[in-house]
Amino acid sequence: MKNKLISSIALITLAFQLVACGSTDSAQAAEPSEPAFEAVSETESVKEEETNVAEVSQTETKNFVGQYYAGRGNLSILEGDADDYLIEVWWGSSAAEHSEWVMHGKYDESTNTITYSDCERHDITVNESGEVEIDDTAYTNGTGSIKINADDSITWIDDQDHLADDLPMTK
Repeated sequence: MKNKLISSIALITLAFQLVACGSTDSAQAAEPSEPAFEAVSETESVKEEETNVAEVSQTETKNFVGQYYAGRGNLSILEGDADDYLIEVWWGSSAAEHSEWVMHGKYDESTNTITYSDCERHDITVNESGEVEIDDTAYTNGTGSIKINADDSITWIDDQDHLADDLPMTK
């Protein structure tokens, strides 16, 4: 029974990692190749430089997409439309109990932060067979932010629970 629970948790973690790896691979595949250089007017060169700067900036902002870990938790940032991101958090309190948060955030390049206001937290309890026994919605419309740190770690600040406010999470 305990092995099934551990296997289930391992499979969920592996699934999160595969999703994160797939997101990273697609972000890398989307990187533009080096442009071929030829004689162009100064105006065309300036336009090309502006376009390249925008592409580089867009690529850099996607570097934080992926799976992050700290303590008993993991946080996944998945890319959505424009500067919107899906954030999913799984935080274990014991082998049979964990909490899950799901929210959609908007990235602000000026603060290097993703903010959200639609967070939903579920408290999950599984039985010895690994089946969900209890799934309670703790709250909806929670708010908070994810700060993208210079060292490629993140800091999750959840305004309701403050579970990981001072805990950097790393890939």
